[in-house]
Amino acid sequence: MSWAYQRFLSSKITIAILIIFSIYLLLRVIAFFVHQPIALSGDYFLFDGKQVRYVCKGSGNPFVFFESGFGDDSEQVWSSISEQLPDTFKSCYYDRLGHGGSGDIPTDFTREQKAQLQASLIQHVAGDSPVVIVARSYGGIIARHTAARANINLVALILLDSAHENQHEILRGTFSPIARHVQVWQYADPILGVSAIKNLFKRYDSSLAQRLDQYYSSFRYARVMSAYRNEGGFFTPLKDFNYDFGNLKLVVMSHDREAYKASPRFYNVGDKWAEMQKSIAQLSNNSEHIVVKGATHNIPADAPEVVISKIIETVDIVSQKSDD
Repeated sequence: MSWAYQRFLSSKITIAILIIFSIYLLLRVIAFFVHQPIALSGDYFLFDGKQVRYVCKGSGNPFVFFESGFGDDSEQVWSSISEQLPDTFKSCYYDRLGHGGSGDIPTDFTREQKAQLQASLIQHVAGDSPVVIVARSYGGIIARHTAARANINLVALILLDSAHENQHEILRGTFSPIARHVQVWQYADPILGVSAIKNLFKRYDSSLAQRLDQYYSSFRYARVMSAYRNEGGFFTPLKDFNYDFGNLKLVVMSHDREAYKASPRFYNVGDKWAEMQKSIAQLSNNSEHIVVKGATHNIPADAPEVVISKIIETVDIVSQKSDD
């Protein structure tokens, strides 16, 4: 190969690289302007100098507070359920730090601090009024931290396929904590703009879908994941927390193992998961454990009518007791 040809080929490769890089930079600029933050309606509460967004509807007692799972968007999970509840009592959902319209989360923010935030918001909105907490997945752990406190008037706790404090130990080798390479990619993605560029070519049916795509490829979600990983996973026996909820009304709703029949990884841990759910139910002398037929881990999406019915039923029970 002659020197002249080598130089010509090298020039063509250089030009191709420059063109590709220029297109990449152009798409990054376009993505920056297209993916601007989407404003969210709601009220705001200040916790440790950070804004926390919450949304309430209805009036009267008791207050029903929703707690989301890890990575959940409160608007996506709870808004429809909240809208279908009667206005005879107040229902509220909120964005944890790092989510939705709330401020960013410090990467050393602990479960205990998340419970402090939840309790502070409940005090801010409900005061001394009776409160029912409805929590999904990881939110169940936060809710149990809150339930152990004596500074809110908690009258009932409804857990939807709650995570377990010792689940990674019990399911060791099957369900491991989030791997470090996943966390590394979560930071690399917004730096490189891979998802942001890819999302330019998507058509969205709603602003919610667009906002969530934007969020899950952002530094905000990377910090949420970091805070979650920094907690050290779930390797603590439940008994070590010394929870004793006495006669607190406790409803434990679990997924249906048969809903995972086509997914062996999830189906095969069904017995152990059921035992973990039973151990959570045993924290109160006034509990019930319900398997929601046909529902996966995402009970609010798979069986919203069951969740709504159980909330209304629980509200009626605690309301009657407070009237006696």
